[in-house]
Amino acid sequence: MVMLQNLNLFGKYLDQPAIIKGLNKAVPIVSVAAAASYTAYDTYKAPETEKKKTAVRDSFILSFSLASAFIATKGLKINGKKIIKGIIHDCDGHAHCHNEHNLSPISEVLAAIKQKGDKKLETSINKIKDGKYLKIKEIFELNKGLEELSPDKKLINKVIPDSHVHTYKEMFSELWTLTKIGTVPVVGGIAGGVAADKINGEDLNKTSKNKVKEGLYQYMANITLCNAGAGLALLTLNKFNVKSKAARFAGMMTGVVSVGILFGGTIANFAGKNLVNPLLDNKAKETTANTKQYHHFHNMFKDVNVERKPEILDLGLHIDDVASVGFLSGMKWIAPVLPALYSISGYRAGIGYRNGNNSENNNHAA
Repeated sequence: MVMLQNLNLFGKYLDQPAIIKGLNKAVPIVSVAAAASYTAYDTYKAPETEKKKTAVRDSFILSFSLASAFIATKGLKINGKKIIKGIIHDCDGHAHCHNEHNLSPISEVLAAIKQKGDKKLETSINKIKDGKYLKIKEIFELNKGLEELSPDKKLINKVIPDSHVHTYKEMFSELWTLTKIGTVPVVGGIAGGVAADKINGEDLNKTSKNKVKEGLYQYMANITLCNAGAGLALLTLNKFNVKSKAARFAGMMTGVVSVGILFGGTIANFAGKNLVNPLLDNKAKETTANTKQYHHFHNMFKDVNVERKPEILDLGLHIDDVASVGFLSGMKWIAPVLPALYSISGYRAGIGYRNGNNSENNNHAA
């Protein structure tokens, strides 16, 4: 119980408006630095004859993935004028940051503290109110003081509000928002990969198909179906009125694993084999001659995972789903990090990663 309380207070520390503001500024800079470092490392370890191509490929894919993710999320301003309106452009109307700018709950707590005459608590509250952040030790001291002031009211939640959704409409609005944020860098990665291949003189007819199929794989297995699994879990959690952040996190991760990780890859490969391959193959006569086999149910599932098998790294890529679930569970600090995490899927799509054939791109996993 004590450990759970300590974890909740650490979450409050991270959810302070000042820290979230700092993350919003820092994450894009850190992401660009990480992308540049990876490009340099990947270029350094590439064979001498491939260094230039590797540098071009990684630069284009990573820059397209990251730029599209952050622009789609936050929008784009040029000379103070909004050119593109982001998916999460501000907090108005977004369930994940409700009450963030509503200072009346803090004012109520502050009034109660002034009545008691506790100057130390008053100083801490005013720091948060003025957009400054408290150290972790100060958060624990603040919570202790607020519990002594009113043991039953959980006043810390008024000072640093929770961000969990309350209605089905809000819940699915957030899931749809996360799906859109995750989709954009995948498309951006594919665009960057195609542009790099064009510059590098690659045969686009050969390389583009794998990019589209890997993009579909990432979209289905790592974004859409994982969010669907989290959504189904949220419906169940809300039905049973589960409020605990830890319980909601565990429940939604169960949904992600059961729907996204276990079935997402196979569903994506099924679509790749039976939809993408026939559409993108340039061998029109062969495609027409083989059309009938795609309508035989058993042939549609035959060898469906041959050229793209789920692997350990794919599980690692689900770190963005862990973050998404944390975000939906009520952890506001995760929101600024999500575009960078989703960009990993964009990179793999841009590479056109396939582990069941001899493509040279197989050596470049995100």
